[in-house]
Amino acid sequence: MWECDYAREPVNYRLFFLKLLKKIWLLPLAAVIGAVVIGGIYYVVNMVIGDGYRYRARTMYYVQYATDENGKEADYYNYYTWQELVKTEYFVDGMYEALGGGVSKGEILASITATVEADYRYLYTKSVTGDSVESINMEAKLSELMVAFADTRDEIESIEVVDKASEYSVEDVSLIYIGHAAVVGAVVGLVAVILLLIFIECVDTSIYLPATLEKRYHIVALGAPSMKEFEANCKKLLSEKSIAIVSADGLGKEGSGKTEIGKLIPASYLVTVCDNPIDKPSEYEVLRDKNYVVIAVKAAAHNGKKIERLIEQLARHEIKVSAFVLFDEDKWLINRYYK
Repeated sequence: MWECDYAREPVNYRLFFLKLLKKIWLLPLAAVIGAVVIGGIYYVVNMVIGDGYRYRARTMYYVQYATDENGKEADYYNYYTWQELVKTEYFVDGMYEALGGGVSKGEILASITATVEADYRYLYTKSVTGDSVESINMEAKLSELMVAFADTRDEIESIEVVDKASEYSVEDVSLIYIGHAAVVGAVVGLVAVILLLIFIECVDTSIYLPATLEKRYHIVALGAPSMKEFEANCKKLLSEKSIAIVSADGLGKEGSGKTEIGKLIPASYLVTVCDNPIDKPSEYEVLRDKNYVVIAVKAAAHNGKKIERLIEQLARHEIKVSAFVLFDEDKWLINRYYK
């Protein structure tokens, strides 16, 4: 009895990426939808329903580092160092006390940051809250602690404020947060559609290439009518004796509307179009009397199991399948695959 082992079928990566290329438009579409949905949800929840406006006050400092006996500065204070230092008890507890306990330590931790950029001597602290005045007040207390911090470190001689936070320099960063939400949404949308395409590929039993028919079902394929070698294959594998052609998709003589089943084989052959014997058992006798039995397979029709079932039934009735023919094929896909 014929059998097919899908689990052992190798992945055709070239075919997969060509199919993905045809659906590449889904990626930007998914990114836009994800950005609009998640960015929109963030905007409604935080800006419309809630008070999601965020204000950022920033202070700029100049840090004078001590030098060792070789005259080299302590230049190991980098971005990550200051990020960690500003979250320590010295700053958090100090700000909590300076603000009179009006802001919780958790809120302080979530609001303050410290960074250095190209020149490690220039330090920046930022306070982000939902109120511009509160951001300025927090930044003022943070700058006082930062200046005093130099006295706690041997490797730092002094920290002085170059540009302090003021009501004129406070930035409304609400749009930045909405932008971050939109970026997250775009990434989620991209990942979701890629995973969906991979899942569809894993469960898809459709046939896109004649070669897949041969590899999967171990029966020769004549090809597809648009392929240059199709007529030569028909001459080689079929004779002008009686031929029966049956659609695995249950299509009759009318075919798919795009292609007539009876016209798939060149006109010089004597071809009888049979209905699928699974639906019309009387066709078994017609098929048994023919010299050749050709199964017509509609491309990209999610019909792998239908083909499998038809082959199994024909084998049970001792009817040998001579060949496959693929129709309604994607000419671009086939040409690119073999190019």
